[in-house]
Amino acid sequence: MAGLKAWRNGFRPFVGILLAAGLVAAPYEPAIAASGKTSVDYYIETYGTVDPELNPKALVARTVFDRLRAAADKTGRRTPRLVIIDGATNAWAIALPSGHIVLSRKGLELCFKNADRSLAETRLAFILGHELAHLAHDDYWHDEVEQFLARAPDTRRIAHFLDQSFEAREAELAADDKGYLYAAMAGYPVARLLATAGKDDFFSFWMKQTQSRVTSSHPFPEDRAALLRERLRMLQEKVAFFDMGVRLAFFGRCEDGMYFLKAFQQVFPGPSVLNNLGVCALQLARRAMPAEQAGFYWLPFLLDVDTRAPRVRGAAGALPGRRFLKEFEISSSRLAGYLRDAEEYLNRAVNMAPDYLPARLNLATVQLYLGRPHQARATLAAARAGHGDDWQLRMLDAIALYEQSDVGVDLWPAAVERLESHGGDMPLAWRYNLARLLELRPRRQDAGLHWRQLAEMRDRLPPPVRKQVCDRVPRKAEGGQCGKETASASDEVLPPWKWPLTSPEPVPLTPGMRGRLFAGWESIPFDWYRAKLYGFIHRAPDHQAEVMEMDQFIQLQVTRGGLPGDTASLSRLCPRPPFLQRTLRGEVYGCGRWAVLVRDRKPVEAWLIAP
Repeated sequence: MAGLKAWRNGFRPFVGILLAAGLVAAPYEPAIAASGKTSVDYYIETYGTVDPELNPKALVARTVFDRLRAAADKTGRRTPRLVIIDGATNAWAIALPSGHIVLSRKGLELCFKNADRSLAETRLAFILGHELAHLAHDDYWHDEVEQFLARAPDTRRIAHFLDQSFEAREAELAADDKGYLYAAMAGYPVARLLATAGKDDFFSFWMKQTQSRVTSSHPFPEDRAALLRERLRMLQEKVAFFDMGVRLAFFGRCEDGMYFLKAFQQVFPGPSVLNNLGVCALQLARRAMPAEQAGFYWLPFLLDVDTRAPRVRGAAGALPGRRFLKEFEISSSRLAGYLRDAEEYLNRAVNMAPDYLPARLNLATVQLYLGRPHQARATLAAARAGHGDDWQLRMLDAIALYEQSDVGVDLWPAAVERLESHGGDMPLAWRYNLARLLELRPRRQDAGLHWRQLAEMRDRLPPPVRKQVCDRVPRKAEGGQCGKETASASDEVLPPWKWPLTSPEPVPLTPGMRGRLFAGWESIPFDWYRAKLYGFIHRAPDHQAEVMEMDQFIQLQVTRGGLPGDTASLSRLCPRPPFLQRTLRGEVYGCGRWAVLVRDRKPVEAWLIAP
């Protein structure tokens, strides 16, 4: 018993450092080892629990845990649950084989010490994410320690056992890495856990607060911080793949774009990359559809240009042949495959982040194409709590409501009423879908008014939508111009911005040319052998320019310098009205080969794709 007491007094501080990364280690009590009580019941009976409804910090912890649980790896054997116990003496957390994560009140309170709300949540996310990693990988090495102690309570032998526990150290570092990744995927600013000017990293902070000491059995705080700093550096490098994938998707080059997105997914499988993979599969599906099916409704998709990865930075007037989108068949195995892939990616994004609007909107679109309006409405309904005023959500819900019509159930009046209730200037997609429903009943004159207004803005419509509009507007009324382009991409003059490269003719890059053009730049290689795609993403030292080289040719350029201060000039620089694509936190103005990403009405970066 004296040995146990010596361990408890001498080694118990060591336990605190295990939490420095969310680190699994319970405060050792002799009764645990002696009686085998390693279930959550023991901790609840011994310490009592903290009620999140009565403790604001505990409520924050539960919210953080729910977000992490959605993002983390899953195991089919248990459902992770959080229990906060009323332990005010020591700071610790532990993952139990039952699936419970037990966090002490002292540990919870330390997360909020000298921290704003964002930093406190990030600390909690990392700690809980570390424990979720142990759960996902059935990693309970502390049980081995307790069983050893029950058999041989001798301080020297305990120290020797811990010092030899190489696998335990490796498991802790792996859980650090996963916890950091889970927290980032859930949207927390994990870079704040690392040391900044005049402030300790999270691990050193925790060690000082708990007055813990390091033994050779456990990684040093500096080692843990170095590992996560390297993880941050790797994520920042791979973000270039995400960005290029999004830009290629915007220009309709999803076959190539998906390779970049999948490469990023390997290191950061967050909801934004899953959403964009789903969008690409949806674009490929639309391309495989008959024109009437692709343009039956204007079902927009929502790209997300921001990853959560941390950075340092027919005849005119004719009625359609079908009266519902659900009447179309999935006409080929290729189309079915694209829709199936889109549904899978988007379902995973929704499961990972239930409140993530882009994935829900895009999933509802896929479900409408699959002829499942009831599922689409359920998907949209789950998004209303946090995004009830989003116009695309309300528009898609009205369409799905109409598509639920059946024999003896006419939902057309209710759907039209919802679409006609829009106040102010209608978005183009909203007007198009209203016109589509109006022409299905004896309200063709009302529909015709909307078709003519859309025809006046034809250059801002996607090709399948433009064709449907022009088929419904008499050619004489539009001077025979509705189906024609007002300008072609080859006629466009590029905006007078400082593009990284200005060579008028594409030429293959030799190693010598590459070295001269990108001297001092960071060059990130990629090589997808089976697809015969290889090249580099070149980034300027100041990150104000990027160039994507593929198969020795420049394919895409990005500049962030010298852009106009507002969006007014963008329309003047484009010979046609620019195509506007909404993103989660901004818009992209597209004009043939070039496009501009806009946030808060201010251009932030311009893209130029090769012809």
